[in-house]
Amino acid sequence: MKIAYCSLLLPEEKHITERVKGHLSGVSLHRFTKAIISGLDDNLTSPIKVFNIINTLNYPNFPDLIFHTEKWSHMQGAEDLHIGYINLFGVKYITQEINLKRKLNRWVREQKDDKVILCVHDCYYPSVRAVLKIKKKYQDKIITCLISGDIPGKFELKSQYKDNIKQKLINNMSVKIREMAKEFDSFVLQTKYMAEGFEVENKPVCVVECAFLSSIYTVSSNYKKYVQPEKKIVFYAGSLRKEYDILHLVRAFELIQDDQFELWMAGGGNAEDEIKQYAMKDDRIKFLGFIPAQEVVDRQEAATILVSPRKSDHDYVKYSFPSKTMECLASGKPYIAHKLPCEPEEYREYICYPESETDEDLAKKIVEVSTMDVSKREQIGEASKNFILNKKNPKAICERIVRFWSALIRGDENGYVGK
Repeated sequence: MKIAYCSLLLPEEKHITERVKGHLSGVSLHRFTKAIISGLDDNLTSPIKVFNIINTLNYPNFPDLIFHTEKWSHMQGAEDLHIGYINLFGVKYITQEINLKRKLNRWVREQKDDKVILCVHDCYYPSVRAVLKIKKKYQDKIITCLISGDIPGKFELKSQYKDNIKQKLINNMSVKIREMAKEFDSFVLQTKYMAEGFEVENKPVCVVECAFLSSIYTVSSNYKKYVQPEKKIVFYAGSLRKEYDILHLVRAFELIQDDQFELWMAGGGNAEDEIKQYAMKDDRIKFLGFIPAQEVVDRQEAATILVSPRKSDHDYVKYSFPSKTMECLASGKPYIAHKLPCEPEEYREYICYPESETDEDLAKKIVEVSTMDVSKREQIGEASKNFILNKKNPKAICERIVRFWSALIRGDENGYVGK
């Protein structure tokens, strides 16, 4: 099977995140993309071909004005390309699309009469346009596939909206991307509801919520400095947005009248100021701000439980799957969260659910799990960790995608997985 994979990886060796002036999105996408590429290679006899755009902030917020096309390898034996472009607003998208289209066109020609898969990971405007233009040229020789974890412009967080010209341009582009997405032949989506959101219910769809790739960070000896045996540590790391019900967690914690408990909160977002106010009144609440990834891992190891307060009554929870769920379950610590419609049923055996989504029931579940016998908590954490490592590793997840693509190439509708 011949696969061209259009990605937005941020190569660690280029230190992109360290060099950018401002907050660079795409880190979570990078991790998920790496996991999928790794899993595909594990299920195929030869490496896939990766056409990568190193997408960063526009110059001068990123110091490089020109990105040159260059060869690289995501694994031994792979022959991949970083697509070159001019890193200026407006010019960036145009040059990315043109250069990606040229390289894809050459690759498709080299495959002679073989039917190939052209896959785009994430709804990135230049990549989507380039692939659809190649599809139009080669028709049935190509099967296009869109892998996406969200639906551009739909069900977005209100706090992210800015009433300015740039936002209007983004909104218009999101509408165009959703329209172009309908032209793809097939889809790998994170939840079953996303097909409805993209309006492609009648096309082949494979549902893959995520794939867990072990972090390059491991538990270091530094975790010991965070350990407090006399305390029950509740830890949350991630976006501190009101839309993620962060204040629900803080209010629930306030209901716990026990000085043995501490709440550690790491990250940033529009709930920061209110969290700081709570922390000023209650010294058990520790606002940590942004902390390095290694420290997140170490603090997880020192914590008693991990928690996510996201509720099920938001539209967006049907159309995305939180990577935090996999990361927390894989930590080996008990994980408390509310039942979300995006979760496959099999997860429900491993997540500790409150009885309801009230502050009172979340507080009750936190106390219940935190005060369990240590061996019982370890048993819960070990079971969830094994579930993720054994069932949600890249090879296991991508075996479904490869079967899905194989069925598409054969034209076997009965072989579609997750349709």
